[in-house]
Amino acid sequence: MRRLLEKLSVRLSLSTHWRSRGRKAAAIRGFQATEADGVWHLHRGLARSADPRLRAILFTHSLEEEAHAEEFGHVYKAYTDREIPAANYERDDLYGKDIELWRSLAFVHVGEEDATSRFRAIAQALPVTDPLRASLLKIVEDEEGHVDLTAQLLARLGAPPAEVRREYARVRWSRRWQAWLRSGKGAIDTLATLMLSAVYFAAAPFLFAVARRKLATRHVEFDNNRTKRLSE
Repeated sequence: MRRLLEKLSVRLSLSTHWRSRGRKAAAIRGFQATEADGVWHLHRGLARSADPRLRAILFTHSLEEEAHAEEFGHVYKAYTDREIPAANYERDDLYGKDIELWRSLAFVHVGEEDATSRFRAIAQALPVTDPLRASLLKIVEDEEGHVDLTAQLLARLGAPPAEVRREYARVRWSRRWQAWLRSGKGAIDTLATLMLSAVYFAAAPFLFAVARRKLATRHVEFDNNRTKRLSE
């Protein structure tokens, strides 16, 4: 059901919101920022591990995520005439230093699963000639491997399967909640814009009429002593 709803959501976005090249470029910028953010979190996890093999695997994983961020940066230019702007925001660790490393990997695993599903749905819905489609298909191939990789790493760290499943559920709920907050903020911003536009268009005829009457007199009253009085 979740996958079906995601496909429907993607098709709705492509047929409405993404019809604008500027909005599609903005979405690509978001994808790029997410991949770059994943690199940072993998490096944070790498620093917490004393296992040389695990560190090497996480570093290789981070290089592939960095390549995905660069791929989105390249395809961004297909929809705009400029380089992709940097996303400036503060990052926070997923968990504190006293929390098991495997929980961070569980969070990464859920993110890789969601990215794979969403990117595949978008690629399937895009026209064959769309530049973004080719980029997404390449990235999906890597992400599928990352899903298997993070599952293997969780087993390597000895994470209890039952706790891993509970962590997956907690992470998914947290991600849905954050997505809901973002969508709610977007809806509020849109509503505020519409209300301000309505007020502007309602008041514009009145303000235009007042301004026209003022200009019709061809006489503007101005107090030359006003500035002097203000400075006293």
